[in-house]
Amino acid sequence: MKHPVLLGAALGFAILSAPARGQQPAADAVEAASQTFIHGCVAHLGAYDQLRRRLQPGQDLYLPQLPAKEAGLFLQGREGEAYARPDAGVTLVLLGAEAQCAVFVRKAPPDRLYRRLEQDLRAALGQSFAIQAGGREGKGALQSRFIDMNPKGEYRAELVKRFGGEPTGLRMILTTSETANPNLQAIITIGTRQP
Repeated sequence: MKHPVLLGAALGFAILSAPARGQQPAADAVEAASQTFIHGCVAHLGAYDQLRRRLQPGQDLYLPQLPAKEAGLFLQGREGEAYARPDAGVTLVLLGAEAQCAVFVRKAPPDRLYRRLEQDLRAALGQSFAIQAGGREGKGALQSRFIDMNPKGEYRAELVKRFGGEPTGLRMILTTSETANPNLQAIITIGTRQP
């Protein structure tokens, strides 16, 4: 059973009620990457059209959009846009056809980035979702670490009542490499997962 729009709405409400810090100068890439991911990809899950509007000049989450040639490095032939935080080496990518959002990070200590993402996800979603480490996988130079988010408490009960059956959870994936690409160290994505 998949309910990404409802999950997205709950995520957006929980996160958007907190002040957005995405546009303030970042202390480091870890902070910028986590905040860009939480306030961008996670808060707008299922509603990336709204995120696109909020990324435009004069809006609260404004990030400069990369020209097509530069964006192509991140899109790799797929339809979408890329928005940059050059001061922190962070790029938010929206893939149009797949309705996906990802944050690319040029340089950040992988363990510290994972811990910060887990901390920020707990702070933003902890009242409605159980947040737990979901394991890791390795393939060559690439390492993927997961954080699973499953509806809990009253929110879970509301989903079960509304849709009948166990609600779909979410999974954050942090893929890192120390050697695969010297200009890219991490990619952060989110998707649904079965309970």
